[in-house]
Amino acid sequence: MIFPKKEKINKSKKKIFYIFRVLFVILVVIGIYILANFIKIFNSEGVKIYEVTTGEIVNVDRHKGFIYRDESIANCQNDGYINYYVANADRVNRGAFIYTINDEPSIIDKFELNNDDKKKIRQNIKMYSNNITNYDFSNIYTAKDSLNSLINEINLVKQLENIDIEKEINAKEKGYSKFAGLISFIIDGYEDGKIEDFTDNMIKKYDSAKVSLQKKRVLSGDQIYKVVKSPEFVIAFDSSYDYDNYQKSYNVFVKFVYENVTTNGHIESFIGNDGVKHFKLYIRDYPERFIDKRVVEFEIENKKITGYKIPIKSIVSKNCYMIPKTMIEKDIETDENIFYKVGVNGVREKFTCNISKEDNNFYYISIDDSLSKLKYGDVLINRYNDTYSLSEVTKLNGVYNMNKGYATFKNIEIIDKTNEYAIIKKQTINGISLYDHICLNASDIKEGDLISS
Repeated sequence: MIFPKKEKINKSKKKIFYIFRVLFVILVVIGIYILANFIKIFNSEGVKIYEVTTGEIVNVDRHKGFIYRDESIANCQNDGYINYYVANADRVNRGAFIYTINDEPSIIDKFELNNDDKKKIRQNIKMYSNNITNYDFSNIYTAKDSLNSLINEINLVKQLENIDIEKEINAKEKGYSKFAGLISFIIDGYEDGKIEDFTDNMIKKYDSAKVSLQKKRVLSGDQIYKVVKSPEFVIAFDSSYDYDNYQKSYNVFVKFVYENVTTNGHIESFIGNDGVKHFKLYIRDYPERFIDKRVVEFEIENKKITGYKIPIKSIVSKNCYMIPKTMIEKDIETDENIFYKVGVNGVREKFTCNISKEDNNFYYISIDDSLSKLKYGDVLINRYNDTYSLSEVTKLNGVYNMNKGYATFKNIEIIDKTNEYAIIKKQTINGISLYDHICLNASDIKEGDLISS
């Protein structure tokens, strides 16, 4: 017996199942397409935008210089054991009590360091070790001097704790400073030097070996300390940069490289012992930091360049057509730059263009300008029927301006640059302006590309 109704139902089920299979396949394809595009968008950096700002680049000259100070060395009058009552780089007044000399030592030979002493020394070592690199070990000498000063200061404290007051009161010699200033126990033989004797070779041949005047026992006539009488010191140096345009009252910005301090000073020129013009830099700050130094390295800020600041990676070089200014005009209705090109059968074709640069005689249009559709050898014609065949091409530096939503090449004039940024001239005709949006990753896009992020 045949049941047609059942067969009809089975056919309907198969049809519905087939439709579901087709829909499922379509949905899977759509899903894969959406996922693929999502992954593409997610992985793509797109066009990165940079807003043009003002900025500056500071140029500095690095020099090595020779320090001259007003220094006076003191000598003792008796033999004996010496005790000091001041530390290196201490400031003293005229008549300040500096030392005593006795026939017998009044302190123990060796002091034990307590935990506070050890902590100070560790901190000192850590501070300087952070500034030492594989390429420059000069800070080692600075660290050595600083550690010696710290240890001498600790020893002085220990001496004063263990001093025999009665014996010191009746000392055979008591020393008082004849001058106000900074105390130093380091000499190098240049204390009486005059800046007029300076030559460039003095820096190159300077023997950095210094002599410490701090001893346990001294002989009559020994040098025992020196006083730096003025906080101002002068640094003589040779320079290829002409600082004569600096006025004496003009403060230059100075950074001492290894001491990591900055200050102001003023510069004058002078003739050295070699008959050559050199320069001298007057400094009044941080005299205690340099009291035991003779040769120092420093930087002088000589020029500050200001303009628009843009990243180096936003700059691209493009070939541009040079077109006489008589061949391009402004459209009165749209205010666009237009020109006419001789087309097929001599018919004039109208085009718009983006001008990348202009000077007195020419407009410059990128050869990749998507609006102009120019090709080498094209013939342009103006309203006066003058013609010009495209033949002049030049390379320009520029950026992609993104203000219109797509990449337009604009010429820039670089004034100065570093590894990361360039300072470009402000207000160039048909150039970029403050707060314009330019493409940051210029090497990843082409002219005419739309903003995708």
